[in-house]
Amino acid sequence: VHVVERVHSAPVKTKARMREKLVAYACSAPGERETCTHPLTANILDPVRATVVCNGPEEMVTVARWLVAAEEENGLRVVRVKNKFAFASASDSDGYRDLMMCVLYTGTRSLSIIGEIQ
Repeated sequence: VHVVERVHSAPVKTKARMREKLVAYACSAPGERETCTHPLTANILDPVRATVVCNGPEEMVTVARWLVAAEEENGLRVVRVKNKFAFASASDSDGYRDLMMCVLYTGTRSLSIIGEIQ
C-alpha cells in the first residue's frame, strides 16, 4: 500500500516571518507588549517544517499513528495535534484543511527544537 505520495521540506522560517507571526498571534492588541503571551518564542511552533502529502484520510491517520508510535525510533515527540478537518466548514480554517502535528526533537546536549509536520 502506497501511504505517502510526497514529502516536502521547507526552508527554516526567517526571523522576519517569525516577527510577523508574533504580531498576529502572540499579542491580543498589536503593539501593546503587556498584552503579549510570554515568552514570545513560545508562540512560534514551526521554525522548521515539512509537509507529507497522503493519498487520502486513511493514509493521513496511518502516518499520524506511525509518527506517534515511532517516537523512540525517530526522536520526534508529538507535543500538539491540530485537526483542521474537524472544523465545521473550510471557512472556519481560513479555507485550508490539514492535520498539523508539532514535534519536539531533543538532540545531543539536551538541545531541543520544535517543528511542524502537516
